[in-house]
Formats: sequence, C-alpha cells, structure tokens
Amino acid sequence: MIGQTSWGLDLAPGLAVKTGWPLATDCLDILWADDRPQVLRQLYAGKVFCRMSFPEAAGYLVTLRPGAFPADQAETLQAEVMAGTVPAALPEPGKQFLEFIESEAGEVDIAQAEFLVSVGRGVGEEENLSQVKALAQTLGAALSCSRPVVDKKWLPKYHQVGTSGKSVKPKVYLALGISGAFQHLAGIAGAGTVIAVNKDPKAPIFRAAQYGVADDMFKVIPALLEKLK
Repeated sequence: MIGQTSWGLDLAPGLAVKTGWPLATDCLDILWADDRPQVLRQLYAGKVFCRMSFPEAAGYLVTLRPGAFPADQAETLQAEVMAGTVPAALPEPGKQFLEFIESEAGEVDIAQAEFLVSVGRGVGEEENLSQVKALAQTLGAALSCSRPVVDKKWLPKYHQVGTSGKSVKPKVYLALGISGAFQHLAGIAGAGTVIAVNKDPKAPIFRAAQYGVADDMFKVIPALLEKLK
C-alpha cells in the first residue's frame, strides 16, 4: 500500500515494473475476496464507483487516496516492520530529482481542520458569502466549499472539497446549500458528523448526513448566529 501522493505516483509504477505485480492507483478502499484484494475506484470524474479485481499474483500494489477513509482501527492492528538497506553500487539514474514545489497552500489547510463550514451553489450570489464567513468565524470553523463556488471564482481553489479538490476528515462538517454530487461526497467520506442544510429535501447530501435541515440556508444561518450570541 502506497499513498496516492506525488512521491507515491513516482514510486508505484517503477515497483510494478520491477516486481511484475499488478498495480491499481487512486483507490478509495481495499476489499478482500477469493483470497486476493479488490479495490474501489472512481471513473468519469467521480460519477461512477467501480470495484476492480486483480489477476492472481505473488503480490499486489495499491495507491490509496489520502483521507479516503478514517484510520480508527489503526491502534488495534499489528504489522511487522522490515528494515532494508539500499545497495551501494546502484547505477546512475536516468533522471535527477531537483525540487518539489507545493501547490498553492492558501491561508488555511482544510484537510487538517477539525470543523468545516462548507458552502455550495445554494449561496446564490458572491455577496451572500459574507453571512457564511460570519458563521464560520463565530463557530471557530474553517471555510470550505464545493466546486461551483470555485468555478465562479468566489473562493480560491484551496477551499474546494471533493475529488478535484481535497479530501477532508473533520470531526464536524456543516454543509450549506450543497446538493451532494458524487465528487463532493467522495471528498467527505472521512468526516465524523455531517450536518446538511438544503432547501431541497431530496438532495443527495442528506444521504451522507447524520443531521439535516430541509430549509433555506439564509433562514438557518441568522437563526444559528442569534443562538450563538
């Protein structure tokens, strides 16, 4: 198992070629069936989830998307750590690593936040964001959003949650005016408690939420702010 990171994407294919083991990349989960692993992946920009199986092999390689699922059982599982040494007489590599340049970090890292207030298309207009920002500040939460808000350039890319943004795992995720597309729900799979506010009672976001309010977010936000005062 290797992280679906810039380092993992560089390492995994080379290992697959050297070992001859089959490789599956950008996986959301690992399952077990017929004495071999199966993986859950996304296709068509997150619109379709598919379960893929491997041919029989001596070993298997999988890269996992960071934040795809919580590590709540990490302390109960045991694994053997095997240390190895790098051979001294390695041939000169055909390419040389120069530097790693991080993408725009922004003012806050939503992937590390424990409380997120997230806003979607239901915000309507850019000027309405001020109410959402006021709520997030009052709650002591970080501000995040769905893709339509970034596409309209109302918030920078580093606020975006989803398959084309960041996978997050806060303790509390408050979704305001977010319908709940496949891409967004995949990004909040690791969240603890999801609270959804959407005026459409059939919005897919409610299927991922533990608590939901089927009402206009601009009625709920003032009520919350008043209660918090």
